[in-house]
Amino acid sequence: MLEFDEKRGVLRVVVETEDDLWLLSMLIAPGDLVRGLTTRDVSIKGSEKRRRPMVLTVKVKRLEFQAFTNRLRIHGIVVEGPDRFGVKGMHHTLSVAPGQEITIIREGGIPRTLVEEVIRSLRSYRVVAAALDFDEHAVALVQNQGVRLLDEGSLSIPFDERFFPRAKEEAVRRVVERIVDVVKRFGADAVVVASPGFLKDEVAELLRTLLPSIPVYTDTVADGGYAGVRELLRRDVVRKLLQDLGVARAEKVLEEFNLLLLKKPGKVAYGLDQVAQAAEAGAVEKLLVLDELLSSFDDTRAQVEKVMQQVFSKRGEVIIVPVNSPPGQQLKMLGGVAAVLRYEFFHYEEAGTTAI
Repeated sequence: MLEFDEKRGVLRVVVETEDDLWLLSMLIAPGDLVRGLTTRDVSIKGSEKRRRPMVLTVKVKRLEFQAFTNRLRIHGIVVEGPDRFGVKGMHHTLSVAPGQEITIIREGGIPRTLVEEVIRSLRSYRVVAAALDFDEHAVALVQNQGVRLLDEGSLSIPFDERFFPRAKEEAVRRVVERIVDVVKRFGADAVVVASPGFLKDEVAELLRTLLPSIPVYTDTVADGGYAGVRELLRRDVVRKLLQDLGVARAEKVLEEFNLLLLKKPGKVAYGLDQVAQAAEAGAVEKLLVLDELLSSFDDTRAQVEKVMQQVFSKRGEVIIVPVNSPPGQQLKMLGGVAAVLRYEFFHYEEAGTTAI
């Protein structure tokens, strides 16, 4: 975010990744004004039409976004543009891709809580990435919003067979101790260990013993140290893992939901009407929302956003689930919204369901 003025309703951002396009598809609403650099076929004084670059502002009519693509298409009517091209009032599509800057303007303001919490909901997972070889090591904390190098240094494991076994064992222990410290200090969700050879396997084996509840993955890189960490990031290994962790979290909450549905049905809610009732009473502990509901341009979107803000205000957890994932398909059959409640809010009788 380059600029965020909640009262004026101005949000200026640079799109960095394809994940950001997914996020924007859930933040941009019908009627918003979106400004960005684009191209359009125009002619001046009867000259032949040419595609020219220009900055246009369009009033949003609809969005077009497909998962796993690198483009978000914003369809609308031009409300601001260069006068000499005569484009005001015409239909136009802004095609947004990574690397592009856009500004969103919303009459009546943009709720800061909604923006910040949606971002947090989508980007709350942390992965420790470590790379080592016989010369050096590096340990970094990776989140969708960036990489933080926490430790790097020399290992200098000698190849002399008289000293190699003990030096290697001590080096592995030091790296493992540092990774364990980072996992515990930052509440990391997973670890990826990489090396050119077998060192990664020894580190991973010891980590799985010391951190039995944390998934540990291995990969091969050409170098140790921060160069190895950068290689992991260039190959999108860690980013893919962050996405998988989000899906895994949704699956875990759905398992809890299904178990309660059988044993304590009054402690869950599904479908927008039922979940909204529980959210208004502050009863929602964990909320699952299908991403396509936040990308819709009908009354449903406003209702879902209201429910999310109510859950945020009571410090509940919100998990946005991609529709093209296994938990997303299950959530869609539940109406796109489901919740685990703090207590048995609903009371079930033969005659029907009532709120307690």
